[in-house]
Amino acid sequence: MKALFTAATGMTAQQHQIDTIANNLANVSTNGFKKSRVAFEDLVYQSRRTGEMSNDTQRPAQLEVGSGVRVMATNRDYTAGNLTHTGNSLDVAIGGRGFFTVETPEGEERYTRNGVFNVNMDGELVNQAGLRVSPGIEIPSDALEVKVAEDGTVKAIYDVSRGEVTLGTLEIVDFGNTNGLRALGGNLYMATPESGEPITMDAEDGITLKQGFVEGSNVDVAEELVSMIVAQRSFELTSKVVEAADETMQTVNNLKR
Repeated sequence: MKALFTAATGMTAQQHQIDTIANNLANVSTNGFKKSRVAFEDLVYQSRRTGEMSNDTQRPAQLEVGSGVRVMATNRDYTAGNLTHTGNSLDVAIGGRGFFTVETPEGEERYTRNGVFNVNMDGELVNQAGLRVSPGIEIPSDALEVKVAEDGTVKAIYDVSRGEVTLGTLEIVDFGNTNGLRALGGNLYMATPESGEPITMDAEDGITLKQGFVEGSNVDVAEELVSMIVAQRSFELTSKVVEAADETMQTVNNLKR
């Protein structure tokens, strides 16, 4: 019976929805995390009757039977999360669009919204996983203070005699299609053919960096709980369809005896 397959597709789709919501809620405290949303689409329809009738007349509607639903895509919401003041001079948050660029040990570029940075044993600015922040900024150990301007310029502040020295500028990039980025875990993304090549941003593009702040997750707990309840109820209802279809088939089988 077709209803069994159709209902099964609904249960599979709602299970994917619940899995996505669970991941969102699990990362509610993850710095720079961006929540995901599942996009669904209906499956192919089978036409049981055309709109044509005899005597040059037409029916007002087709007779079609759908085949269920499937997950079309998982879209990520890149709206900014709330900024939290930490007071740490190496913490930097992006106000608006854009990503920090970090480099893997193999020299490959990865992208992140998590601006919690530290200094490694070589004095290089790195993220929490130890990946070097592009374009390779070294923080002098004898600097009294480090300042990050809104345009990403990093300066080391010394005593009065030496003043301040520009160390470099944080590389901020954006993409034509951010939903095309591939999430790798560890708050990292990689470019794909769907996302396009990274576009370097500067002060003219309106980037605003906030030193001493970190960007939190953009997950709304109340919204996720409502979505979870809806998905759970939908899963239960489609399971009831499976039970009803199974009972109907049993009744038909009993009639044949």
